[in-house]
Amino acid sequence: MTDHQAAISRIRQQFPILSQRVNGKPLVYFDNAATTQKPRAVIESVQRYYRQYNANVHRASHALSADATAAFEQARRTLASYLNASSSDEIIWTRSTTEAINLVANSWGSSLQPGDEIILSTLEHHANIVPWQMLARRQQLTLRVIPLLDNGDLDLEAYAGLLNDRTRLVAVGHVSNALGTINPVKKIIDMAHAAGALVLVDGAQATPHFRVDLQALDADFYALSGHKLFAPTGIGVLYGKRALLENMPPWQGGGEMIRQVSFEHTTYNDIPFRFEAGTPNIAGVLGLAEAVKWLQAQDHTLLAEQEQALLSAALEGCQSVRGFRRIGCPAESVSLLSFMLDGVHQQDLGLLLDQEGIAVRTGHHCAMPLMQALGLPGTTRASFAFYNTLTEVAQFVDALDRLTRPAAVAPLAVSSVSSVSETSLYQKLLQQSGWNARYREIMLAGKALPSLPAEMKTEQALVKGCESNTWLHAETDNDGKFHFAADSEARIIRGLLALVLDLFNNRSAEEIGDTDIGDIFRQLELQRHLSPSRGNGLRAVIERIYQIAGCSRPEL
Repeated sequence: MTDHQAAISRIRQQFPILSQRVNGKPLVYFDNAATTQKPRAVIESVQRYYRQYNANVHRASHALSADATAAFEQARRTLASYLNASSSDEIIWTRSTTEAINLVANSWGSSLQPGDEIILSTLEHHANIVPWQMLARRQQLTLRVIPLLDNGDLDLEAYAGLLNDRTRLVAVGHVSNALGTINPVKKIIDMAHAAGALVLVDGAQATPHFRVDLQALDADFYALSGHKLFAPTGIGVLYGKRALLENMPPWQGGGEMIRQVSFEHTTYNDIPFRFEAGTPNIAGVLGLAEAVKWLQAQDHTLLAEQEQALLSAALEGCQSVRGFRRIGCPAESVSLLSFMLDGVHQQDLGLLLDQEGIAVRTGHHCAMPLMQALGLPGTTRASFAFYNTLTEVAQFVDALDRLTRPAAVAPLAVSSVSSVSETSLYQKLLQQSGWNARYREIMLAGKALPSLPAEMKTEQALVKGCESNTWLHAETDNDGKFHFAADSEARIIRGLLALVLDLFNNRSAEEIGDTDIGDIFRQLELQRHLSPSRGNGLRAVIERIYQIAGCSRPEL
């Protein structure tokens, strides 16, 4: 073992969750862009607060509150130092990056006038799109969007053309959560300032990978989330320049954000407390500060080299995987790989990898406008952190190679619409021992399910709420029996549709209503083993069937 490998091994040992097994396999956690795992020091800091000095902050005169308040405000100073803010007063605690952006939109944004413009980018997460859309509707603003270059970088020449004397704000992500693109935010900020506009940077995906110097960057607002920075969930940070924060009205009212209250008038507190109404997530704040202190104690060069080695190994290994196609090839990228496999829907791929103990993310990654611009329904995303290993990357590449062999992913059959089998799929699934065996039967049923003809895949037949496009048709015969036909882009959903058709085809409305679908799901352990997106899609199909049959909504 090299010195580098030994150092990474010592770091990895500090993350307890990484030693567990999933589906009988060692956990390979490649979903770090969604949330990172927590080192033992962070977990213990949260436990220590609840065990030793659990009390509310700022408002009491007893010893526990004094200890909690001191630790809470020290955490603010720790974050200010780590981010190189000019003052800890510029650090505001929020629940998340999302709440931080909403705070700016609702507070600073209230001063904008009809005709003012805000510039976003095609790469943005929904959290940096929807709040501005809501504000634009309220105050008659115009949103402009920076387009992409072919490689997934932002088109800065087009950006320059969007800036004008009506531009009030540029809201842009530091790093794309969907493609891994590191945006040239310093240049974007300088260009915006030259045009007289402010800049908000969504730093949720940047701070886990590299240090951010707020004074050097010169962003007017910067938002981040603790749970992506090896800290607890439910805690985030909004940085804002003091001059801006001092002139912004409060967003939420309640305790802590006030100085004096009467029924006639309220005087607001100073920053940062003006924006921290109510009891904060004290344990989360302390956990975030501990995560930052833990990161400061690490060799940053070692961590960066490890992440780039992981990405390079994944890219090199995947070149030999059948049908592999990387989505985006930005000039600068964090350790995130977004890709597609020809002929394999991302939902199927995510579930197949999960059977191997490998956790990845599939879908649109809360970046639907980006996926629309790319002409894609979604991608599979493997996102690496420094505690991942080259061995895990090799297991990931090997799993992709095995799952894409012709025997593993056969083409879907195309035939006329008919029932999938004379044998009850439900009974066949009940007879299987364990989820893995049931899963194989579901996938085989998905392969065997006849495809709907193209003319039946209409907008009216599309079932909302499914991550993949799913269609459902219904007819009744002279005896009042219902006959359903369905199809989906994802084989796992097709397999689940085969089960639904098995349960409801050739049934009357009364028989459909009498079917205890919730009990069937519990017997088959479907809700336990299916992700929420797949579970919600299945629920949407079943609700549509009950609606067609005129039955009350089922409890799933």
